[in-house]
Amino acid sequence: MVLEKIRVSSEGEFIDSHDRVVQLRGVNLDPCVKYPNSPTVTSHSPLLDSFWDSADDANFVNHPIDIDEVNEHITRLKSMGYNTIRFCFNWEALEHKGPGQYDFEYIEYVRQVLLKIYEIGDMYVYFDPHQDVWSRFTGGSGAPLWTLYCAGFQPKRVSVTQAAILHNEYIDKDTGKQVKHYPKMFWPTNYFKLACQTMFTLFFGGRQYAPKCIINGKNIQDYLQDSFNDAIGAMYRYLMEQSPELFEGNLVLGLETVNEPSEGYIGYPILSQIPKERELRMGPTPTAFQSFILGEGFETNVDLYDITVAGPKKIGTTFVNPEGQSVWMNQQERGQIDAQYGWERDTEWKTGCIWKLHKVWDIKEMKPRLLHPRYFSDGGVDMKYFINNMYVSYFEKFRNMFRSIDKERFLFMQNPVFQRPPELKNSSLIDDRTVFSTHFYDGMSLMFKTWNKIYNVNTLGIVRGKYLNPVFSVVLGENNIKKCISKQLRDIRDEAREVLGGHVAVVFSEIGMPFDMDNKEAYKTGQYTSQTSAMDAIGFALENNNLSFSLWCYCSKNSHQWGDQWNNEDFSLWSSDDAKREKVTVEVPHLGSETVSLQESEIFSSLSGSTRSTKSANTFKTANNGIALIDYSGFRALDSVLRPSPIKISGSFISAKFDPFNSTYDLEIHGHASSSNRSLIFLPAYHFKLDNIIMKSSSGHFTYDPERQILQWIHEPGHQFLNISLINVTANEDSCVIS
Repeated sequence: MVLEKIRVSSEGEFIDSHDRVVQLRGVNLDPCVKYPNSPTVTSHSPLLDSFWDSADDANFVNHPIDIDEVNEHITRLKSMGYNTIRFCFNWEALEHKGPGQYDFEYIEYVRQVLLKIYEIGDMYVYFDPHQDVWSRFTGGSGAPLWTLYCAGFQPKRVSVTQAAILHNEYIDKDTGKQVKHYPKMFWPTNYFKLACQTMFTLFFGGRQYAPKCIINGKNIQDYLQDSFNDAIGAMYRYLMEQSPELFEGNLVLGLETVNEPSEGYIGYPILSQIPKERELRMGPTPTAFQSFILGEGFETNVDLYDITVAGPKKIGTTFVNPEGQSVWMNQQERGQIDAQYGWERDTEWKTGCIWKLHKVWDIKEMKPRLLHPRYFSDGGVDMKYFINNMYVSYFEKFRNMFRSIDKERFLFMQNPVFQRPPELKNSSLIDDRTVFSTHFYDGMSLMFKTWNKIYNVNTLGIVRGKYLNPVFSVVLGENNIKKCISKQLRDIRDEAREVLGGHVAVVFSEIGMPFDMDNKEAYKTGQYTSQTSAMDAIGFALENNNLSFSLWCYCSKNSHQWGDQWNNEDFSLWSSDDAKREKVTVEVPHLGSETVSLQESEIFSSLSGSTRSTKSANTFKTANNGIALIDYSGFRALDSVLRPSPIKISGSFISAKFDPFNSTYDLEIHGHASSSNRSLIFLPAYHFKLDNIIMKSSSGHFTYDPERQILQWIHEPGHQFLNISLINVTANEDSCVIS
């Protein structure tokens, strides 16, 4: 089945061949890719030697989803009205054995999954090279183990030196149970630990900050970037060559740059201090200099922090003693590793801490001393500089790789979360196939894993330093909280168009809410009250701005105990544990590919206020056509996750609002000047059964495809509105009921 090709308009909207505005509504599939299928070593597996020793032989086939379950999961997602998959994979899955050794068994598995999705139809895919805090060996996911060896690390000693905090450390080696409290959303603190910060600094700024780190004739920056790009290029090229129909049939929308890039130490103001703008401080929070000395085995006292609504709060100190162990390889270890991977390092690259090698600090009389506290910020280097220089350099290299393989499909540019995009308006790096890919999470809901209807804060404003104190960002009342989230999304979109050019489309490739709110109370009661309200706030913000998105996430192996199987995160819209608890089905008339005409509602003139009533020749028919069941079992917060939405708009979007608690939907658009305007709207039967709704519109008539739950609205040019509600909500004697 050939899917319709999507373009980007001069106004930055996704459009089809009829210039109708298209909304990409999708999910991320699937966090299971963050760890291998075999051996199955998750973030909650005990920290045994096998965690490290099995890395080269990791097998990611059947991750993110089992090949035998593709039809089940994709069909389930289609029933929710989703039309897009952000397909997650990672660098480790492609190149775990060593540089240039690609796992074509895994790549072939990816091809087979895509073929099945293509066969099912009506679903687009774009690729996400996923990472979190660099690698699962530094507390996250993404890069293979050998990249840490490449930088000189001995990863087996990241825990004792606190170069990274691993969830695995909190798991008992005998019972496999979590025996220590692992704080909510603790894993992101690894972005400010030695291993992750060093790796991102080398990846984006090795030439400037680590010029002595030459390996096989390249600076480590180029070595890492080229390896990353070559691995992704190998997969993409293989897919194009082996299954060109996936591209010619428009299943594949394109490729995204690396997920959630980090600046590492680049722009770090003073290495002996915690930057004041760093709002994420939780648990042991060393300064950069403290991380350096811990990494070399020196003991020190580290500040302890907790997260509060008013910002991070210091709650004490803790004594950290690595007992003389170093997270850096010694000469013997490095010699063995270099022989294994075929590396030859420059003679100036001595063993030990890279930053000591570059005279950022040294040891005098057995005491560490900081020599260059502004090493990473001299010359005015800050986040803006990083994005417009180091990040742009990476983006250009990645873009050249991608365009050498595929000149037609979209390149999704993702820069650091919540940060201003690079100033590339009118640049040759931006064209009509560039999409700005951004993420949004509500900070308060994310960190505290609860939905507070009374107050919240402006996350974007806090990150951008808009407020002297986070208290000044407080928003009161649930309606105002929803409006605040909506405005944050709109501001991110508008800024991207301003900075990159108005012709650049924007997609929120990650957005969502945790489902393990309120200490998992819903898993005991089955009542997803907080989650329903939280996801309604996200849905409201997206539909109010007609934004394309991929929700984080759909996890095929989600469980109440371990969530999305990674660092206690639990964002999945669906869980097999919920599917076992309660059966949720919706009846719809089964008419195959046949669409039916609906009796028209009363037509309200948007200009004169007068009314007129017309009837179509055909009424809605159910007799002798049977009943089909849509199975929504396992979806959490279904009332707000399953939402009506415009799929294609003949004209331009003005506004939309869905109330899941009263089942009302309002849509305003401005129709094309053409006399034949056909807009398509996903109208789920779960909320709107056709024998129990009232539809009011400014003009036109309707047809409905019950199998795909798509309403076709044939309307006139100019300003148009559509209102849909239940009979028992807004029924009155002047309304005409569709029956």
